[in-house]
Amino acid sequence: MTSKLAVAVVGSCLTASAAWAGSQLEDTVSSCSTINCGAMILRGVHQTNEPFVVQVFSAEGECLRLDVDSQTQDMALTIVAPAAYDAVTVDDRDVGDARPLFSQDAMPGTGWYTVVIGYWGYAPTQGKFILKYGRYPAGNANCPAVAVTEAAQLKAPSAFPAKVASPPSGSEE
Repeated sequence: MTSKLAVAVVGSCLTASAAWAGSQLEDTVSSCSTINCGAMILRGVHQTNEPFVVQVFSAEGECLRLDVDSQTQDMALTIVAPAAYDAVTVDDRDVGDARPLFSQDAMPGTGWYTVVIGYWGYAPTQGKFILKYGRYPAGNANCPAVAVTEAAQLKAPSAFPAKVASPPSGSEE
C-alpha cells in the first residue's frame, strides 16, 4: 500500500509544472521594412468557452507589432505587460476598419507580454482571425513614430504605482 502511495506522490511531482497564461511564442527580430514582413502568422479562434490567450516576447527598446490581419467578427486585443499594472486594449484601427492593431516603437521593458484576443462585447459568438506577431529594431517602418493613439501605448512607470495598504491591526479610527 505504501509503495502505491509513494509511486502516486512521485508521479504527481514529476508531472507538476508552473501554470502559464497561454502558449509562449518568441519571434526573431527582423530588420525588413515592409509592413508585417518577417512576422509570425498565427491562426486563432475565440469562442465563448475557450478564449485566445498567448504570450509573446519583446525586448526593451524594440518595435513590437501585433496585427489582426483578418477576422470574422469584430475583435479587440488586450496586451498586459510583464508588470501587471500596465495594460492596453486596442480595437478598431481606423474608421470603417474594425481590425485591431498594436504597434509600438521602443517597448518599455524586456519580457513576456500576455495577449488576449476576444470578441468586442459580451456575446456567445465564435470569431476566427489571423494574428501577425513581429519584432523589429527601433525606428522600423512597422512601428511608426507617431502611434495611432497615445492611450494605446505601454509605458514604463516613472515610479512604481502605490499599493493600497491595510491599516495595522488593532488601530482605531
